[in-house]
Amino acid sequence: MNIKKSLSIIASICLTCILNVKAQTNIGLDAGITYNKLRFKPVNSNLTLSSKQGYIINLNIDHQLNKWIAVEASPGMLQKNYSLKNTNNIYQDINNTYLQLPISIKFERKLISRLNLSAALGGYYAYWIKSTINGIAPNVFELSSGSEGDELIKVEGIKSQYPFSQRDNRSEFGWTAKIGLNYRILNDLSCSIKGHYYRSLTGQQKQIDELQASRYNETLAATIGIAYSFK
Repeated sequence: MNIKKSLSIIASICLTCILNVKAQTNIGLDAGITYNKLRFKPVNSNLTLSSKQGYIINLNIDHQLNKWIAVEASPGMLQKNYSLKNTNNIYQDINNTYLQLPISIKFERKLISRLNLSAALGGYYAYWIKSTINGIAPNVFELSSGSEGDELIKVEGIKSQYPFSQRDNRSEFGWTAKIGLNYRILNDLSCSIKGHYYRSLTGQQKQIDELQASRYNETLAATIGIAYSFK
């Protein structure tokens, strides 16, 4: 049995157990932006690595264990993007899309009437489903002459989908933390604003040799959302 199938079974069992307990369950939707940093040191000193924005959308299912503590699962899709640029302004924007399942323990406390503060801590599994590359690259097949008769290499825009290989580690495991404000609009309807943090513990590529530099995602996200409560 592979890792993805095992995790799916575990997640299904956990959610079934959570939903079968007679207490309040909240189901909602969050959407917002991500800001990803690739923890990676390029061997080429002329390359600059930059963080880049993306999107996130989550389905939230949280089940109250008691008045202040809940178990939360947040399956969804998000981007973990970054950019590479050299001293000649040749650059690549790499947009990486993941399916992700975080499971956390959430702590909640009332601040004032209808307004709660929450914090969550847990782990996640993500699967890398797509990667696209946009940017500017040299075209060695088209040369032009400079003012002094020397040959110049032209540059052109590129847009392509990255072909995954056996070298890529498409499964990602890590830990997550979350903080949020939740305002109850009606008895069964609430809205929220949240800050998310995801830190990968597995690299983007499989460790093939000892000199290979590992690449780890570190992602911040901000979302707004809405949820409905069931009892």
